[in-house]
Amino acid sequence: MDWKKAKSILIFSFLILNIVLAVVLYNDLKLEEISNQIITNTSKILEKNDVHIELPIPKYAGKNYILQYEEKPLDRKNIAAILLGNNYATTDNNSYNNGSMSLVFDSNSGFDFFDTGNNKVLTSDSEADVDKYLKRLSGELGLPFKEFRRDGYYQKIKADTVTRVVYKGEYKGYAVFDNYIAVEVSKTAVKRIKYHYNKPISIMVDDDTYVIPVYEILITKMTNYPGTTIINVDKGFKGYTQTKTLFEDLSWRITTDDGEEYYFNARNGVQME
Repeated sequence: MDWKKAKSILIFSFLILNIVLAVVLYNDLKLEEISNQIITNTSKILEKNDVHIELPIPKYAGKNYILQYEEKPLDRKNIAAILLGNNYATTDNNSYNNGSMSLVFDSNSGFDFFDTGNNKVLTSDSEADVDKYLKRLSGELGLPFKEFRRDGYYQKIKADTVTRVVYKGEYKGYAVFDNYIAVEVSKTAVKRIKYHYNKPISIMVDDDTYVIPVYEILITKMTNYPGTTIINVDKGFKGYTQTKTLFEDLSWRITTDDGEEYYFNARNGVQME
């Protein structure tokens, strides 16, 4: 065997391979690159339309990802007994009540609890005390509180008498918007708990689809809301789709200073509830 010739062929092959990989990498970067000029122009367009943004506009324009779920049915009897007490009455298959307290299961994976009374279960309405209460209560109810993170702390709702604390699901560093715990408290009483959760099991890359950059959504969608001040823009998963399995695409969330949240499918730009 001519080792010198074989060595030359091998070196040449590696050179060609590196060139090919470099071209692929360049193309990928080019597809995902958003220039500073585009961001600057977007900010100017928003200001001209009386839409103010108080943070840097994200530049992500990469591939779409898909989050797969499995349903996690709730233990209704256990939840009703803990939230309402053992003497609760059944209104129908989904509704239960006991005095000032009521509980409605809006799906196999979610419920809405109300209390119009003044049952003192909190030390205060501070973030720390609400966190502590929910962590303990979730353990009793069998809810995966460790898979949620505090997403918002709002002091001004219902004539300033009620504080609203919101938690969103999180999986492998991504927000899971359709998994949430929303709690309303009045001083030391819990007035409402709204909960929904399906269990994330994997994230898959969608090699054939790139997301719509959020600057396009800001220009085409948010300019329809003059007088708006945007305080946060982030991405996560939203929009359950039922086939043989549960799955969601990436979505963009745009949050305003008055607590409004606007969701847009990052694959096609469609606004979501």
